[in-house]
Amino acid sequence: MNTITTVLLEQLLRFKKNGVLAVCYALLLEFLFIGYIGFAGLFTLEMLLPTFVTARLSLTIFFLYLLSGSLLLAFLGSVLDMRFSWNIQKNHPLIWIGSLWALALFLLSLIHFPLSSIPLIILALFTIGFLFWNIFFHE
Repeated sequence: MNTITTVLLEQLLRFKKNGVLAVCYALLLEFLFIGYIGFAGLFTLEMLLPTFVTARLSLTIFFLYLLSGSLLLAFLGSVLDMRFSWNIQKNHPLIWIGSLWALALFLLSLIHFPLSSIPLIILALFTIGFLFWNIFFHE
């Protein structure tokens, strides 16, 4: 068992020296970016037309592939000592587009709840949103 890990570690270090890991990291990053955008589009389509997407492919398996790719990207980033800084700006258009998209999906999903529980769900959403806003944008 020890020899297998040493051989794999030597192979990983050789790939790092050759630049193969950096190329794999960049390609995986692009793939995940496109994959998450595609997942958001498929999820939106599934919310608007139920079973239109899930009759053909499983969004759960697609999301698990994206999640495992993200974990692999984090591992490659730790091997290559590459980090992304969290430089989120409040007035960036993607923040507002993403917020409006999430709000639209949330309101669309509230149709199926009883009228008495909708205010509690909205109150919980705003509370959690306020907490996340303070965590990410606290100055």
